[in-house]
Amino acid sequence: MSKLKLLVAIGIPVFLILGLFTGLSRFGLIHFPLSFHHGVLMLNGFAGGVITVERLLSKPNDRWILIGLILLISGLTLYLMGFEFGLLLVAANIAILFLKETYVLIEKQSQNGVYQLVGLLSWFIGNLKFYQNGFYPAAVPFFIVFILMLIVGTRLSKMGKEDVISLVLSLALFFSFWLGFHGYGQAIYGVGLALLGIRLAYLEIKNGSKHLLALVVAYCWLLITGISSLFSDHILYSYDLVLHALFLGFFFSMIFINAPDALLKKLGLEELKTFPNLWVIFLSIGLIARLIIGDLFQIQLARNIGGILNLLAIILYASSLLFQVIRNRTVAERTNG
Repeated sequence: MSKLKLLVAIGIPVFLILGLFTGLSRFGLIHFPLSFHHGVLMLNGFAGGVITVERLLSKPNDRWILIGLILLISGLTLYLMGFEFGLLLVAANIAILFLKETYVLIEKQSQNGVYQLVGLLSWFIGNLKFYQNGFYPAAVPFFIVFILMLIVGTRLSKMGKEDVISLVLSLALFFSFWLGFHGYGQAIYGVGLALLGIRLAYLEIKNGSKHLLALVVAYCWLLITGISSLFSDHILYSYDLVLHALFLGFFFSMIFINAPDALLKKLGLEELKTFPNLWVIFLSIGLIARLIIGDLFQIQLARNIGGILNLLAIILYASSLLFQVIRNRTVAERTNG
């Protein structure tokens, strides 16, 4: 990766760090001025940034994707400074990725391309809705589909499968939001998430996928997201439970599982040991405390402890990778010297 690309990509871990601190601030454990922007930081800054960087690593000579990454980072920075039009620059990055993925779909005509396109479209819609009114609940459903679609497409691609059932369930989730989040939309959404989690877990087990324990745990969080959505009217902290069961339980578990293939190998860091099963279990322990004990039984102490454990899981995972990179380079320099 060139120095320019590396300099630009540094913005992604910065957004992650800001997102983690704003998360603690929302718990009331610390005071951090950007706490309202926690969702935007984690979704646009970290999740969107990781996906854009992954695309750039896949096509290192593609200037348009690099321009898109610059638009994303500069747009989000402007937004955090109070310039709301920065979200339009983020949307411009999504448009670039969407056009690139459309070309790939026409060329390869695979189901994975459909997942990618619907996911990117959902990300785009979510940003426009949030730009219009700054109302998270109106945008979050589309952000959920954005994360879900890209992960489902990636996992099925890794298994070498094109599953009609998974595709139908995924598209049903996308269209459920046009019916309204409550009523029929909520029912389709909750049942769809639960069934999709069960279906994908079944396919992974049947396929004998690598890191199977971590994968099954990740799909359990997807199942929990669906069930929680169905009964959200009866759960005081349902919004927190649904969002973080998916964005932390499912998404970050998949980060721990897929990062070695999606990013590390493309950076020439194949020799790093990532232990996905360990980190997913560690993350889940914190989530059980935070979401199952804390949110369901309204115990704030459990929510705080779980939130801190989740923060530690992410920081320790990133720190372990950084430590290995520094150690390996030091050993290599001594050997060459």
